[in-house]
Amino acid sequence: MNTSSTRLILYHTAGCHLCDEARQLLTRIPEITVEEVEIGDDPLLTERYGMRIPVLLQPESGLSLDWPFTLNAIRQWTGPI
Repeated sequence: MNTSSTRLILYHTAGCHLCDEARQLLTRIPEITVEEVEIGDDPLLTERYGMRIPVLLQPESGLSLDWPFTLNAIRQWTGPI
């Protein structure tokens, strides 16, 4: 059994109902650790992700997954957890 967790970054912003949906979805995968990053605090992040949020990022690989995503899509994207 793999006891390590997969770390993901969730780019989001305040008042984003899709971000709230993504956050709820991510709570259903206990094997991942999610760091939330508010894009509104950084003009570069706002420019990069503003029209795409919520966005998941695998910090080790640099791969991103744009909304809409499902539990199955997250599991396939992260590989075996």
